[in-house]
Amino acid sequence: MNTSSRDQLLRRILLVRNDRLGDLLLTLPAIEAVRRNWPAAHVTALVSNYAGPILSRQSSIDELVFDVETQSGWQLGRRLRAMHFDAALVFNTNTRNCLAVWSARIRRRVCWAYKPAGWLAATDRVTLRRSHPPVHEAEFAMAFARALGGEAELAAAAPRLDIDPATRQAMAQRIARELGTTGPLFGVHPGSKHSAYNWSASRYAQLVCHLAHFGRVMVTGSPQEQPILDLIRRRLNGPVAKRVGFYSDLALRDLAAAIVQQTVLVVSSTGPMHLAGIVGTPVVALFSPHPAHAPAKWAPLGSNHTLLVAPLEPHEDVRVPAERGTDVMARIRVEDVVRAALNYVPRSMVAPAA
Repeated sequence: MNTSSRDQLLRRILLVRNDRLGDLLLTLPAIEAVRRNWPAAHVTALVSNYAGPILSRQSSIDELVFDVETQSGWQLGRRLRAMHFDAALVFNTNTRNCLAVWSARIRRRVCWAYKPAGWLAATDRVTLRRSHPPVHEAEFAMAFARALGGEAELAAAAPRLDIDPATRQAMAQRIARELGTTGPLFGVHPGSKHSAYNWSASRYAQLVCHLAHFGRVMVTGSPQEQPILDLIRRRLNGPVAKRVGFYSDLALRDLAAAIVQQTVLVVSSTGPMHLAGIVGTPVVALFSPHPAHAPAKWAPLGSNHTLLVAPLEPHEDVRVPAERGTDVMARIRVEDVVRAALNYVPRSMVAPAA
């Protein structure tokens, strides 16, 4: 099929991105490229129940369909068939999703060629290799829009995340009530849902203690990450403890609204890092040297960030095994992270603790 010219007969387009938050956010430039290329089409995104609500106000998407993870590929396909899509971009090319779009009888199906199911189910294939050399996930997603016949250049993309003004205002009021308004607001998100290697909780506790001497600190995490937040809380004492707040009750939209308020966010390579990149909050991000976790693949969008990669010892294998991941990440020094965070804070904003 010739994909060099745009298919003007596409009236209903499905975007399949039903995996993690970071993957979904890095697909935003491609989603907006689809909207620009097919402005009259009805664009639907198949998303996960966890990550999908973050896109509830995106003007580039007409409809969100939430995945039911317990459904088989055949069952998902029956749901999709009733929606009469003309094309599907299967960014998350796994066997279940490929079976679903094939059984839904969608006329054009764009899949990644280097998965067997993707090769078999596709009418249009993305042949871009992701690891040799590493390709950024946002550029990888753009290749799907190009395979459908659209114009899609990552360098020209400037995606936005639409956040409800009422949610933003409510979060600003909560922060002011609980942490005051004096001094910079440092965000620290110590969890990562094991998406990449990370610092230990005790190392994050040291960081929070240091940052609290210069301003307010907002420590965020999911309910499942409450033990990490509790460990950090137990390490605090004296005046600095009053300048630190812990937030494990935030829905994703609330978390996005909180990150908008932050002066700078310190985080590992995980979903909230990508939230900060999209909304424009400066980021100090901690990265593993492992090729699967490399900034070349997973750096946040935008340019307002500092990326700190754990150094390797001479002759050390770059493919750091999982059991050594935390130890290798500990080579990123707390002092260097504090210094990087303070670089984003105007000197007039710093309010040393008494």
